[in-house]
Amino acid sequence: MQLDQYFVRLTSLALFNKVENLVQQSLRGDWIIRIQYGEWTSTDEYRWQQWKSPFFALKDASALNEDILACRMCFPLHPIRLYAEKVRPESRFIYTIYMPNEQDAPKPQTEEAPPVQPVVAASYQQAQA
Repeated sequence: MQLDQYFVRLTSLALFNKVENLVQQSLRGDWIIRIQYGEWTSTDEYRWQQWKSPFFALKDASALNEDILACRMCFPLHPIRLYAEKVRPESRFIYTIYMPNEQDAPKPQTEEAPPVQPVVAASYQQAQA
């Protein structure tokens, strides 16, 4: 089936294993974990948007991996990352899941301004009677 092949190309088992290891070794307990996808802005940088609800106090990464796959399916050409934070002690951790090639990344459509017509200044002399 074509959809199954697309799933395999989209993410690999190795990625899910890395996320599972990351959760088991570092992000269990009182970490807040968000899946974020990037939208390209006109200032040549990504604006990160949260995907669905954040995860808190994970015991394993199965639900996290499912949401990563769902996010990747909805935004196949956008970068995806995990943004984890802990309140006490205050800590932040960012892990890139997927970063598209520069030619694959969606760029915002910018409208070209119409060409500016040059202003011609003319002076007229009044007719004398």
